[in-house]
Amino acid sequence: MKKVAVLLLAAGLVFGAAHKGAQAADIKVSGEWDFNTEWNNIGFAKEKADDLFHARQRLRTQVDIIASESLKGTVFFEVGDTNWGNSSEGGALGTDGKVVEVRYSYVDWVVPQTDLRVRMGLQPFSLPNFVAGDPIMGSDDSDGAGITLSTQFTKNIGATLFWLRAENDNTDSATDYGKQYHYSDAMDFTGITLPLKFDGVKVTPWGMGGIIGHDSFKGGNFDLNYPMAQGMLPLMGTSTIVANSDKDHGSAWFGGVSADLSYFDPFRFALDAAYGSVDMGTSKYKDKNFDVKRSGWYAALLAEYKLESCTPGLLFWYSSGDDANPYNGSERLPSIDPDVYVTSYGFDGTNYGGAAQTLGYGISGTWAVMARVKDISFMEDLSHVLRVVYYQGTNNKEMVRSKMISNPQDSVASMMYLTTGDKAVEVNFDTEYKLYKNLSLFVELGYIRLDLDKDLWKGVGYEAKENNFKGTFSIGYKF
Repeated sequence: MKKVAVLLLAAGLVFGAAHKGAQAADIKVSGEWDFNTEWNNIGFAKEKADDLFHARQRLRTQVDIIASESLKGTVFFEVGDTNWGNSSEGGALGTDGKVVEVRYSYVDWVVPQTDLRVRMGLQPFSLPNFVAGDPIMGSDDSDGAGITLSTQFTKNIGATLFWLRAENDNTDSATDYGKQYHYSDAMDFTGITLPLKFDGVKVTPWGMGGIIGHDSFKGGNFDLNYPMAQGMLPLMGTSTIVANSDKDHGSAWFGGVSADLSYFDPFRFALDAAYGSVDMGTSKYKDKNFDVKRSGWYAALLAEYKLESCTPGLLFWYSSGDDANPYNGSERLPSIDPDVYVTSYGFDGTNYGGAAQTLGYGISGTWAVMARVKDISFMEDLSHVLRVVYYQGTNNKEMVRSKMISNPQDSVASMMYLTTGDKAVEVNFDTEYKLYKNLSLFVELGYIRLDLDKDLWKGVGYEAKENNFKGTFSIGYKF
C-alpha cells in the first residue's frame, strides 16, 4: 500500500508539473476558411488556354503561443489552395493531397530593459504603402526568412530595420562529394522604415538595399523565382543571361515615401512614391552587349470622401516605362514580389486573393485613373463597391517591334506589358453579405475591355480577346 501511495504521489507531481508547464503560455488560434467558385477569362489570348470555371478552397490558421507581453511565438499554416478535382492538391475523389504549408514561423521578443522588439524566423515582409498595396514587395509570397528590429523613439517617431534572406543555396552542381553550392547564389535585402505619426497625419520614408548573386535566379522554387525574375530584370533578362554577366554579384536599391492625411476628415488623401534600381552588370544577347539593369519609378495618389452610406474616391498612378532601346536595360519600376489590390479582376483586390489577377501583381509600365465608390450600404449587413478604371501603357512600341516580347501576359507577374498604344478599361461591382458575424457571402462581377495596338502585336503573332468577363461566388469564415 505504501508503494502504491508513493506511485500516486509521483504521478501527481508529474501531472502537476505538466499542468503547470501547459499554463505557462496562452494559446490563441485565429484564421479563415475560404471557398470560391468563379467563371472568368484569365488569359486574354483568343486561343483558350485555361478552364473558364474554377472551384477551390483554402484554410489559413495562425497559432500564437503567448508567454507574456514581451515574448510570443507564431506559426501560420495554410492548407491549399485546393482546386476541386485536382488529385495532386487533394481535391479529387479520395482527397489526401499533401497541401499543408508553413508560411510563418517566428518568435517575437523584447530586449530586456529596452523598448526594442525583435522578430526572428519566417515572417511577412512588406514596404510602406497607403494607397492600394505594394508594387515592389508585399504579396503573400513575400513571406521569407529574416530578422526585424523595431522600436518607438517617441510617441510620434518610430523605426524598423529588417534583413531578408530571399534566396540562398537553391542551385547546385554535382561533384564527387555530392552537392557543391555556388557562392554567388544568395540574394539578401536590408531595409529601414521611419514611421512618423501625428494627429491626422502619417508619413513613412523608407529605403532598402540588396546584394544579388548572379546565380540566385536559377534553380529552387520556380514559383518564387518566376515573379522575381520578371519583376527585377529587363525583357529577355533570363537566368542564363544573368549568370553569364560580368558581375558575380549585382546590386539593388529602393527608396520611397508613403503618406496618409486624414486630418480633414471626412476627406482622406494618400500618397505612395518610390524609385528603384537593380543592376546585374553586362551580358550578351544576340552577340550584342546587353545591360542587365532595370530602374524606374512610380507615384500613386488617392483622394476620398466618407459619406454616411458610401465613400467615393479617385485614384491615380503613373509608373515609368521602357524606352526604344532594348539593349540599354529596362526603365520600368523593378519589383521583388509585388501585390497591388486596386481592383478585383485585373489585380488582387478579391475576397479570395489571387483568384484572377489577369493584369498583374504590380503596376510597372502603366498609368491609370480610377473612380471608386466603396462601403455602399443601404441595408444592414449588405455592402457593395463599384470601380471603373482606365489603363494605358508607358512602354515604347519599339520593344514589341524588336521582338523582345511576343505575349503581353508573359510579364504578368510584374504587370501585363502595355505599350503607349495599348489601353484597357475595367469595371467591378462587388457585394458582401454577412450571414453571421464571422461568415460572409461574396459576389464579384468584373469586365475588362482590352484594346491593344492590333497591328503592333500581330507583328509578333498575338491577337487578344477584347471583351473579358468574370463572375465569382465566395464564402468566407473567419475565426
